[in-house]
Amino acid sequence: MTAMSIRYPASPVCAPARGREHLSSTDLHLAGLSATDLPGADLREADLQEARLRDTCLHAADLRDANLRGADLEGADLDAADLRGAVLDGANLRAATFSPLTAWPAGFDPLAAGATPTRTEHKTDPLGVRRGR
Repeated sequence: MTAMSIRYPASPVCAPARGREHLSSTDLHLAGLSATDLPGADLREADLQEARLRDTCLHAADLRDANLRGADLEGADLDAADLRGAVLDGANLRAATFSPLTAWPAGFDPLAAGATPTRTEHKTDPLGVRRGR
């Protein structure tokens, strides 16, 4: 009998920021952006309605007043993201991670929506890559 090894997915690590992606007020309705690295992206007032953002790195992204109605953010990294004023009705936030630095819309409960607070401390190496400890 051969022993099976089980491989668990690594925790998400964002790629170093290449410079801030400027996508404010962009129509990204139904966009397929899963597993995309967008740390620090400017997505203010962007239409991300029903966008696929699974496992996307949105660390420190500016999503103020963005329309994320029905968006799939499962497993997304929302650490330090600014979501104030964003529309999150029907968004899938299961297993999306956030930190105390994440700013949510007034009255929004990320835990009730399925998001998970980060359990490990993160540190940044000199290249700007976040790594779990």
